[in-house]
Amino acid sequence: MIRVLIIADSLERGRALARFLGEDERLEVVGVRTGSVFREDSIVDVADVILSSGLRVAQLPGDGPPVVVLSDDFTETVPAGEAIHGWLPMHSSVGEIAAAITAASSGLFVLTQEQTRRWLPNPGRATGESFEVESLTPRELQVLRLLAEGLGNKELAGQLGISDHTAKFHVAQILAKLGATSRAEAVAIGIRRGLVPI
Repeated sequence: MIRVLIIADSLERGRALARFLGEDERLEVVGVRTGSVFREDSIVDVADVILSSGLRVAQLPGDGPPVVVLSDDFTETVPAGEAIHGWLPMHSSVGEIAAAITAASSGLFVLTQEQTRRWLPNPGRATGESFEVESLTPRELQVLRLLAEGLGNKELAGQLGISDHTAKFHVAQILAKLGATSRAEAVAIGIRRGLVPI
């Protein structure tokens, strides 16, 4: 279970976030605070991820748990600092926020598609790669997004109205095209490349 500390600009907003996030079985909200995260250092030690909707970037701890920021503040460049692992607009859905927290706890960095286009010069190609990744077909994208929801082959087949064998084939194709060795790695790559919306 991922332990989440919420730092909000108001206790009311923080408690509302805690209520919604508390319904996700992957997450445990360990506290809701306002103001600076440095006010109570001990709580940082028991949190896996900080969700911030009320801190300025300069206030974030550099050596604490990963931080997911909810903010509509416009920045021209990718936010600096090792702490920030996600930057979502305030209007993000609870599902998107939970997905970002889950990704951040695994060491991934989460951006929206708009942020990716704005901040990364060539998001379709990783820095230093000497090859282009083979594109996924629309059906493979659909399967990848269902994999992100945790569906197995039988569930995929039932959802898409295809045979188990065809579902298995699509999964194998996705793993090969993304260079992944597991479903989880394929989903992580898909999130990084903006193929899986969060």
